[in-house]
Amino acid sequence: MTARSTTLLESFVAMNHATDISRPCSRRARKPSRRGATILEMAIIMVVFLTLVLGMVDLGIGVFRYNTLAQAARQVARQAIVHGDMAVEPWGPGTYSALANDASPIAQTVQSSLSGFDLSEVTIKVEWLGGNKVTENDHLLVTATVPYRPIMTFIFGNPTFTLQATSTMAIAH
Repeated sequence: MTARSTTLLESFVAMNHATDISRPCSRRARKPSRRGATILEMAIIMVVFLTLVLGMVDLGIGVFRYNTLAQAARQVARQAIVHGDMAVEPWGPGTYSALANDASPIAQTVQSSLSGFDLSEVTIKVEWLGGNKVTENDHLLVTATVPYRPIMTFIFGNPTFTLQATSTMAIAH
C-alpha cells in the first residue's frame, strides 16, 4: 500500500470511531442527575395528596355519623308522639335527658339505630313543649348530641366537635 492509501484508510477509521454512538464521547457534557429532586417533589406532592384524600374520608365519616344521629332523633320523636296521655305507657310531660345507654324506654328506642356509636357519649333529650299535660297536637322536641373527633384534625391540635340533631313533631294521641 502506498502512503496515501494508508492515510485515507486511517482517516476513515478515525472518522468512524468519532461518530460511533455505542461509545460515549468524552468531550460531550453529561446531563446532571435529577433523582434527588424527583424524590423530593414526589414526597411533597404525596403529603398534600394524602392529606386531601384522608380529609375527604374524615369528612364523609362525620357526615355519616351526623346522618345516623339525625335518624335516631327522628326515631325517638316518632315513638314519643304516640306516648301521650292516652297511651298505655305515657311518656312525659316535662323534660327527659339521659345518655343513650340508659335503661329507660326512650333510650332503648334509640340504642339499636346507633350502632358504631359509644352509647355512653350520646345524649338524648326529649322536651314536651305543651307544658304539664301531654295532649294531642302539642309538640315535642328531641335533641341528640354526640362528640366527634375527626382523625385528620391532629394537624390543628385535635379538637372535638359536637354533632347535634333535632327533630320536632306533633303529638298524635
